[in-house]
Amino acid sequence: MPSQREDYLLRQLRQAAEALRRLREALTGEASAESVDRQADEAIGELLGPRYQLLSSLDAMSAASLVADPRRLELWSDLIRVQATARRRSGDESGALVLEKRAEDLGTQLKIPK
Repeated sequence: MPSQREDYLLRQLRQAAEALRRLREALTGEASAESVDRQADEAIGELLGPRYQLLSSLDAMSAASLVADPRRLELWSDLIRVQATARRRSGDESGALVLEKRAEDLGTQLKIPK
């Protein structure tokens, strides 16, 4: 039987996955890039919880070690990629490149054996 902690984590992961699906759809629809960017940031905040600011300020390896759960790390990386796409659509190419690099760095941590 899953613990309360595991139930909470699974709920967070499902909510983040649903937000990711909606945001990807929004990028192909009429939603503004700024709205998608903001909603992706909110989804990341919900996924990472109170450590969001701390994790965002750390290098990818340190952040990944604190996140620990590969499913959460993958969703975080995917949501950052959505933000990058939104930034590019709004004309912020340099912001998009920074976000793409961050997503790539986090994704690389998924492939490093622990």
